[in-house]
Amino acid sequence: MVLEISVERDLTIEDPKTDAYTVHVDTQRILTVVTHSESIVTKWLKDALKSSIKSAVLVGITAETEDRWCWKEKDRHKEYPYDFLCLNIGAQSLVYETWETYFRARHSLVSFLENPRVFVIGRDMANLSRKLKVHHGIEIRNAVDVNELAIRGLRRDDLDLGRYDLDQLARAVFGKQMDLARPEDDFYWKPRDDEFYRLTRCDELKLFWAIDPYLCFLIGLELIEAIDGAASQKKMQKKKKKKN
Repeated sequence: MVLEISVERDLTIEDPKTDAYTVHVDTQRILTVVTHSESIVTKWLKDALKSSIKSAVLVGITAETEDRWCWKEKDRHKEYPYDFLCLNIGAQSLVYETWETYFRARHSLVSFLENPRVFVIGRDMANLSRKLKVHHGIEIRNAVDVNELAIRGLRRDDLDLGRYDLDQLARAVFGKQMDLARPEDDFYWKPRDDEFYRLTRCDELKLFWAIDPYLCFLIGLELIEAIDGAASQKKMQKKKKKKN
């Protein structure tokens, strides 16, 4: 079964720095904010900390870099900072535009990602964490790699879970019912109005970036509960053996 993804824009938002959308993944709704507003980013992060009644807060993460047109060959292989940071806490996603001129809420993000309660889960977390630190001065205190978590949680030696993409991981964890219909990436690049040498994704495709951190969050939550459940069972079995 293929899960359809659709997007609805909230036309009531009049803030020039912010757009709001509802991303539908089958029956699940993800309220998504695309913004470079300092106040909105700060509020979203504060609300995220309040989202969990437990001590730990799980946050899915992905990061995106726009294509750049480079005249010099050496610049084509240059590593550029991230342009978008995408966070998810279940039914809420934040797509934060991190272009240097907009990156005024960095201190809020630094505080959030360094919070010992916050566990950030995504793919290739070693590289993502490195780039955030090098290019943006942001350090993730508790980084969790979703592929490594899947290896530990599923214990499937017959699967190459370390190389799975998010869609493959989702199917491995939740079954074939978690099969997403994604758009074709190749047709969604366009020149930015203000900088002719940079290519940006069209607005609609940016919204699909809300899906990947959502999958990271969903997979992470399922695997952590499975790992915790297995650990609890072992403790119970040990107690029973001692009593006997």
